[in-house]
Amino acid sequence: MKNSASRSIIALSSTALALPGIALADAPPTQSTISYKLSNYQEDDLARSEAPLGELERYDIDVHQFQLISPLGRKLSVQVSASYESLSGASPWFTSRGLDGEPIVNLSGPSGISDRRSELSVGSRYYLDNGSFAGNIGYSEENDYKSVYFGLNAERHYNNDLTTVSAGLSYSSDKIFPTDAALFNRVKEDDKQSTSLFVSVSQIINQLSSFQSTLSVTELSGFLSDPYKLRDIRPDDKTQLAWSNSYRRFFVSANAALHVNYRYYHDDFGISSHTSDLSWHQNLGRDFQLVPTLRYYSQSAANFFTNVDDFLKPTSEYQSSDYRLSSFGAISGGFSVIADMGSWKVTITAERYLANDKYSAFEVSKPSTALVKYNRVSLGLDFRF
Repeated sequence: MKNSASRSIIALSSTALALPGIALADAPPTQSTISYKLSNYQEDDLARSEAPLGELERYDIDVHQFQLISPLGRKLSVQVSASYESLSGASPWFTSRGLDGEPIVNLSGPSGISDRRSELSVGSRYYLDNGSFAGNIGYSEENDYKSVYFGLNAERHYNNDLTTVSAGLSYSSDKIFPTDAALFNRVKEDDKQSTSLFVSVSQIINQLSSFQSTLSVTELSGFLSDPYKLRDIRPDDKTQLAWSNSYRRFFVSANAALHVNYRYYHDDFGISSHTSDLSWHQNLGRDFQLVPTLRYYSQSAANFFTNVDDFLKPTSEYQSSDYRLSSFGAISGGFSVIADMGSWKVTITAERYLANDKYSAFEVSKPSTALVKYNRVSLGLDFRF
């Protein structure tokens, strides 16, 4: 059955590098780097009060990531990235009202959900005296999902390389073909498209601090509903706006850097969100670094979110009980240990994530059941040659 979580888990990417927090001007790599990262994402089981019947187990995902970055001559570099995910567990199927009147969730059985995802992308960047431009193309495939995508971006440096202006676009074309379409009389095959544009300005303030601000717009169209829920009907187009800001400050006396990030998001489903995180990159000598991280997230609910499915509504009316469209807040904390040993670098990361409607900065008129709690651990290896 459907691996709906694999595309929603964006936190499995690499953590920030162990640099002093200064946004240096882009330059071609002088060495080749091979990277491998193994991650495990494990959601907590549901409480019996949330799901009175059936299984309680949720997603368990293993992710393998590989990347090669290598110079080609003095002005060109190439990047090859590949990943493989394996998933098992259960996801919310539909919601109903319990005997006490509170919403409860019904999960698909864990034995019925098993998926694999493979992805490969190839890109290249050409470096100029005062900037660079790059492009990439990729392909992703699951048991019930295929995606082809490409991206282009460019940057230019000003003010003696203290100011960098970047812009880019990306496009993806996806096809979905649910594995149990015939069994539940669902959509057999459909597609969707996504186009994104961004513009970004980075500024080195002084020798110890830098700032970056990015504005992005994404337009999605096509089949945007979840075909594995009994009743999930969403609009066939969505516009997303995001404004991201990052500040880096290096403290000489502490031999450490503070990273502060904030992101505001809004879409025409009616969801707005705030994301803020802090991390402290503590250098220990020349070879080790400790990075504690704290993150807060909160979003409002989609206009058509309901915490109890109404099967009497006509299918022409939008409706979804997906907890990811509800109003909630989330707090997560993590810790990374980085060891840089010449040609080798080892990164170990652990994270704990807790979502709860009580943490929300927005009004919660319809509390959702089945909000996620998870643990994530990862091991990364980089080899430079």
